[in-house]
Amino acid sequence: MYTMLIKGYTDYDVATKTGLGGTKICFDAMTNNQIDLYPEYTGTGLLAILQPSQKDIDAVTGDKEKTYTYVKTAFEKRYHIKWLQPIGFNNAYALMMRKKQAGDLGVKTITNLKQYLERK
Repeated sequence: MYTMLIKGYTDYDVATKTGLGGTKICFDAMTNNQIDLYPEYTGTGLLAILQPSQKDIDAVTGDKEKTYTYVKTAFEKRYHIKWLQPIGFNNAYALMMRKKQAGDLGVKTITNLKQYLERK
């Protein structure tokens, strides 16, 4: 997707590198000038790369704008890496359960699942 956007809206040539691995590998490749950009979640940038104090984590938790601003500012200061504007992806987690099993157990929400487990 990024390749198409860059080629479609700029005159830059694009070479795609896939299968690099996780955040640590990609981040190291970026800081060693082996790649120019890669997509990353702000939460991963915060927790896996910046590893701030619990006080700083608590100050931004639950507010995506505060998290983005903190991560953007810290990356520029510490690594001289610029975070672009968020692209709208969200890595909120969800659970899956077979429809029949969920119906049998009366589970429609994570709260229902928690209540079911507490009764066991």
